[in-house]
Amino acid sequence: MRIKKIEWRNFSSYGNRKQEIELEGESCLYQIVGENGSGKSSISQVITFGLYGKLEGKKLKDIPNRINGNAWVKITLDSNGSEVVVERGLEPNLFNLYLDGILYDQAGVRSVQDYLSEDILGIPYYVFNNTISLSINDFKSFIKMSSQDKRSIIDKIFGFHVLNQMRDLLKDENRKIKETLENLSGRLSSLESTIEGSLNEMESLANQIEEESTTKKEELQKSLETFEGLQVIHSQRTEEFRSIEGQIHDEISTTNRLVIESRAKLQELNKKIKLYELDQCPTCQTPLDSEFHHGIKDGLVADHSSSSSMLDSLSSTLADLKDKEREISATKRDITDKGRKIEIKISEIKRDIKILNESAGDKQLNSLQRIVDNLQVERDKMSTESFKNQEKNNWLRTLDEILGEKGVKQMAIRTILPSLNSEILDLLAKMHLDYQVVFDEEFNATIYHMGVEIPTQTLSTGEMKKVDFVVLIAIMKLMKMKFSSINLLFLDELFSSVDPDGVHSILRILREVCKELGLNIFVINHAPMPHEIFDWKLEVAKANNFSSILIDKF
Repeated sequence: MRIKKIEWRNFSSYGNRKQEIELEGESCLYQIVGENGSGKSSISQVITFGLYGKLEGKKLKDIPNRINGNAWVKITLDSNGSEVVVERGLEPNLFNLYLDGILYDQAGVRSVQDYLSEDILGIPYYVFNNTISLSINDFKSFIKMSSQDKRSIIDKIFGFHVLNQMRDLLKDENRKIKETLENLSGRLSSLESTIEGSLNEMESLANQIEEESTTKKEELQKSLETFEGLQVIHSQRTEEFRSIEGQIHDEISTTNRLVIESRAKLQELNKKIKLYELDQCPTCQTPLDSEFHHGIKDGLVADHSSSSSMLDSLSSTLADLKDKEREISATKRDITDKGRKIEIKISEIKRDIKILNESAGDKQLNSLQRIVDNLQVERDKMSTESFKNQEKNNWLRTLDEILGEKGVKQMAIRTILPSLNSEILDLLAKMHLDYQVVFDEEFNATIYHMGVEIPTQTLSTGEMKKVDFVVLIAIMKLMKMKFSSINLLFLDELFSSVDPDGVHSILRILREVCKELGLNIFVINHAPMPHEIFDWKLEVAKANNFSSILIDKF
């Protein structure tokens, strides 16, 4: 990628008249001169906005000229032999990308920008922004900066900040995992306590049930023995009453037969007595008034009286026997009913004993066991989750170490440092500076003079400026190795406090770097510099509140 032409209008202090800079060669040295506030520094911003559509530390609404508005930028590039034109504007918004004169599909502006940044430019915004304009005033204190500030600049220039962002994401994720692990640990601890309490409760309940079961079985066994004893007695009484009932039944039968016989005898006697109460025999008509007949009649009457008394006695006995039979029947029914109740009670006791033997307290224990089983399943799930999170935490810690200062970044820096220190040494020699500057892995600089370490305070302002310039160019060379597409460098306030010999050395090195790296270097200064070193002069002036550029080729 090589920028060939830059065009713009109504950008910042520049008015509606189109400004145009053509970069004819692959390496040219430009000087930009002008008063403070004339618009010199805006040229690098024009390029950055045109290519990436944004500016660090500046809002887009502040880019258009305050009087005219309608900011417009057009940049023409050479990308592997193809002409690429980027056209961008504000008020109204405009973004067009042309490839060899054909408008690139703008299905989505973001996708077009991604294609431009990644496929054509090949330079991420953060790299371009930190290399296209390296103001010497901003860079002069690099050696004196804190380690944190220096690492911040190095991280941005070499893309290490991406590792930092990844590390921040990892730290956030690790924090969430730690919170999850702490939560799981607390829940597991509580769950373990609950399980232990439930197991203790089960053991206590089992012991209690066992004790109660034993006591209950003993009580039931005693009751069973008692009722079985009653059943034996009842059986004996039943047999006794059955025998008595049989005897009474026999007596009733006998007495009843005798009553029947007595009644029949009385009927017969009545007939005979009636016969002798007549005066003559109904058959032979013989008179029945003889003593003999009277004697027979008296005997029959006496026999009737005796038989009647016996009948009465037998009837009374029979009635008594039937009353007794009814009493015995009622008693028998009572005994039978009691016997049935005893049998039922014995069955109930045996059933209760069987239940106690087979499942004493099983319902309660089984219920508790189900609770414990569910708790243990939940504990196992939480343990598995905790294990997985712990593994993830370990992996994140490993990745954090890899992405950290002592990981891949340190390895990269160890690779960079020898080249950086070597380049600085060569450039210092070219500057005719009898110093050595060596950076360690924390980018702390040690300065040597004649092989002896010296503090930075011993260097004059001009010498320090030269050293900072050397460091700047050395870093730029490393950047060019990493991002070969970079062909621009803007240097602002480069020569302040530098002696004429130093200015000459800086310009000579810039010329060498310009050709060596294929750069278009723009040096911004208030006053014109020796033109024999430069290829072009861009003089920026401001008139009637609008900036403009006058271009001269040497």
